[in-house]
Amino acid sequence: MTNFTDTQLDEITNVLKALAHDVRLKLMRTLLENGEKSVGELETMTGVGQPGLSQQLAILRKADLVQTRREAKLVFYSLAPDNLESTAKLLCALAGVSARDMQSETRSARPRAGGSAATFAKII
Repeated sequence: MTNFTDTQLDEITNVLKALAHDVRLKLMRTLLENGEKSVGELETMTGVGQPGLSQQLAILRKADLVQTRREAKLVFYSLAPDNLESTAKLLCALAGVSARDMQSETRSARPRAGGSAATFAKII
Protein backbone atom coordinates (compact mmCIF):
# COMPACT_ATOMS: atom_id res chain seq x y z
CA MET A 1 0.00 0.00 0.00
CA THR A 2 1.32 3.42 -0.93
CA ASN A 3 1.26 6.10 1.74
CA PHE A 4 0.60 9.66 0.63
CA THR A 5 1.64 12.73 2.57
CA ASP A 6 -0.74 15.64 3.07
CA THR A 7 1.36 17.65 0.60
CA GLN A 8 1.06 14.90 -2.02
CA LEU A 9 -2.70 14.73 -1.44
CA ASP A 10 -2.95 18.51 -1.92
CA GLU A 11 -1.07 18.18 -5.23
CA ILE A 12 -3.30 15.27 -6.31
CA THR A 13 -6.39 17.32 -5.41
CA ASN A 14 -5.18 20.13 -7.67
CA VAL A 15 -4.60 17.69 -10.55
CA LEU A 16 -8.04 16.16 -10.14
CA LYS A 17 -9.65 19.61 -10.01
CA ALA A 18 -7.89 20.54 -13.24
CA LEU A 19 -9.08 17.32 -14.89
CA ALA A 20 -12.64 17.59 -13.55
CA HIS A 21 -13.91 19.56 -16.52
CA ASP A 22 -15.22 18.02 -19.71
CA VAL A 23 -13.26 20.31 -22.06
CA ARG A 24 -9.96 19.90 -20.19
CA LEU A 25 -10.37 16.15 -20.05
CA LYS A 26 -11.18 16.15 -23.77
CA LEU A 27 -8.01 18.13 -24.45
CA MET A 28 -5.93 15.69 -22.40
CA ARG A 29 -7.44 12.73 -24.24
CA THR A 30 -6.78 14.40 -27.60
CA LEU A 31 -3.13 14.96 -26.69
CA LEU A 32 -2.84 11.41 -25.38
CA GLU A 33 -4.23 9.90 -28.58
CA ASN A 34 -2.57 12.27 -31.06
CA GLY A 35 0.61 13.56 -29.44
CA GLU A 36 1.83 17.13 -29.58
CA LYS A 37 -0.55 19.53 -31.32
CA SER A 38 -0.72 23.25 -32.03
CA VAL A 39 -3.53 25.37 -30.62
CA GLY A 40 -5.13 25.52 -34.08
CA GLU A 41 -4.97 21.75 -34.45
CA LEU A 42 -6.51 21.29 -31.00
CA GLU A 43 -9.29 23.70 -31.92
CA THR A 44 -10.07 21.71 -35.07
CA MET A 45 -9.78 18.30 -33.41
CA THR A 46 -11.89 19.10 -30.34
CA GLY A 47 -14.34 21.62 -31.76
CA VAL A 48 -13.59 23.93 -28.83
CA GLY A 49 -13.33 27.52 -30.06
CA GLN A 50 -11.39 30.51 -28.87
CA PRO A 51 -11.24 32.01 -26.25
CA GLY A 52 -12.52 28.98 -24.31
CA LEU A 53 -9.73 26.79 -25.64
CA SER A 54 -7.03 29.20 -24.49
CA GLN A 55 -8.65 29.50 -21.07
CA GLN A 56 -8.79 25.71 -20.59
CA LEU A 57 -5.23 25.23 -21.86
CA ALA A 58 -4.04 27.90 -19.42
CA ILE A 59 -5.60 25.97 -16.52
CA LEU A 60 -3.88 22.75 -17.69
CA ARG A 61 -0.58 24.66 -17.99
CA LYS A 62 -0.95 26.15 -14.51
CA ALA A 63 -1.57 22.64 -13.12
CA ASP A 64 1.59 21.44 -14.97
CA LEU A 65 -0.42 18.81 -16.84
CA VAL A 66 0.70 20.00 -20.27
CA GLN A 67 3.90 21.50 -21.56
CA THR A 68 4.35 23.98 -24.37
CA ARG A 69 6.81 24.53 -27.15
CA ARG A 70 6.91 27.63 -29.33
CA GLU A 71 7.79 27.50 -33.01
CA ALA A 72 7.63 30.92 -34.65
CA LYS A 73 4.06 32.12 -33.96
CA LEU A 74 2.69 28.66 -33.17
CA VAL A 75 2.40 27.21 -29.68
CA PHE A 76 2.41 23.43 -29.42
CA TYR A 77 1.00 21.48 -26.48
CA SER A 78 1.89 18.01 -25.23
CA LEU A 79 1.20 16.01 -22.08
CA ALA A 80 3.44 16.26 -19.03
CA PRO A 81 2.96 12.67 -17.81
CA ASP A 82 5.49 12.83 -14.95
CA ASN A 83 3.27 15.35 -13.19
CA LEU A 84 0.43 12.82 -13.16
CA GLU A 85 2.37 9.99 -11.52
CA SER A 86 1.16 10.50 -7.92
CA THR A 87 -2.43 10.91 -9.09
CA ALA A 88 -2.20 7.71 -11.12
CA LYS A 89 -0.76 5.82 -8.16
CA LEU A 90 -3.56 6.98 -5.87
CA LEU A 91 -6.26 6.12 -8.39
CA CYS A 92 -4.72 2.70 -8.95
CA ALA A 93 -4.63 2.09 -5.21
CA LEU A 94 -8.26 3.18 -4.87
CA ALA A 95 -9.23 0.86 -7.73
CA GLY A 96 -7.32 -2.03 -6.19
CA VAL A 97 -4.78 -2.18 -9.01
CA SER A 98 -1.10 -2.46 -8.16
CA ALA A 99 1.61 -0.45 -9.87
CA ARG A 100 3.11 -3.70 -11.15
CA ASP A 101 -0.23 -4.69 -12.73
CA MET A 102 -0.46 -1.27 -14.35
CA GLN A 103 3.07 -1.48 -15.78
CA SER A 104 2.52 -4.91 -17.32
CA GLU A 105 -0.88 -3.90 -18.68
CA THR A 106 0.45 -0.66 -20.17
CA ARG A 107 3.19 -2.54 -21.98
CA SER A 108 0.75 -5.04 -23.47
CA ALA A 109 -2.00 -2.67 -24.63
CA ARG A 110 -2.45 0.97 -25.60
CA PRO A 111 -4.44 2.84 -22.95
CA ARG A 112 -8.00 3.78 -23.87
CA ALA A 113 -10.38 6.26 -22.38
CA GLY A 114 -13.00 4.46 -20.34
CA GLY A 115 -15.14 4.62 -17.29
CA SER A 116 -13.23 3.38 -14.26
CA ALA A 117 -10.54 4.89 -12.06
CA ALA A 118 -8.13 2.16 -13.19
CA THR A 119 -8.81 3.01 -16.81
CA PHE A 120 -8.31 6.71 -16.05
CA ALA A 121 -5.00 5.91 -14.37
CA LYS A 122 -3.92 3.99 -17.49
CA ILE A 123 -4.29 7.08 -19.66
CA ILE A 124 -1.97 9.01 -17.42
